[in-house]
Amino acid sequence: MILIKKQSEPHQWTAYKKTTGATYQSQSYLSASLLEEQGYICAYCMRRIPCKDSLCNEDHRIEHINPRSKYPDNQLDYNNMVIVCPGHMGDNDHCDRSKGDKKINLSPLNSSVIQTISYGNNGLIKSSNPVWNRELNDILNLNDKVLVKARKTTLEAIIKQLNIKKKEKKDKWTKNMLKKYLDRYQEKHSDNGKKKYYPYCGIVIYYLQKKLTKM
Repeated sequence: MILIKKQSEPHQWTAYKKTTGATYQSQSYLSASLLEEQGYICAYCMRRIPCKDSLCNEDHRIEHINPRSKYPDNQLDYNNMVIVCPGHMGDNDHCDRSKGDKKINLSPLNSSVIQTISYGNNGLIKSSNPVWNRELNDILNLNDKVLVKARKTTLEAIIKQLNIKKKEKKDKWTKNMLKKYLDRYQEKHSDNGKKKYYPYCGIVIYYLQKKLTKM
């Protein structure tokens, strides 16, 4: 999970909100705007989106962090919306599909939340805040075995690349080497004209930052 920095809402949405009796309706321009600001990764698990899951007829979902059923006054609030994956990559639901209409405090829009997030080399994610950690596991199911494996595989691939670079230079890992990879995963990159983050970039960023602090 990484911090999502909200952009201005689409002008079409601003106009729609002014219409009499406006209620939330999923719109393609909303999805496009959310995908762009999130770099085409899920707000919770950081998978690449859009993507298709088994048993799902959708390739993304617009998530209201404060659920519409409990916070109807927030249903049109663009700052309450993120875009997430379909939420059923393995045998179990995760992300918004697991969350349903539950209220959570573990928001990817909150920098204080992100500062508590850490990862193990085994792919597990956790928060040092007990409440947020419970939500991470019991509500969002972000330690589903399929997601854990995907994060672990992503990290192992980066470590392998770094070891190849080290062998080429006949040297140990350097600050410049680690910073180069850190910049690559912290920033969006161009992919067919779209600015994207690498999937599961959170675990890579955490690992590289931890290595750099020890140098």
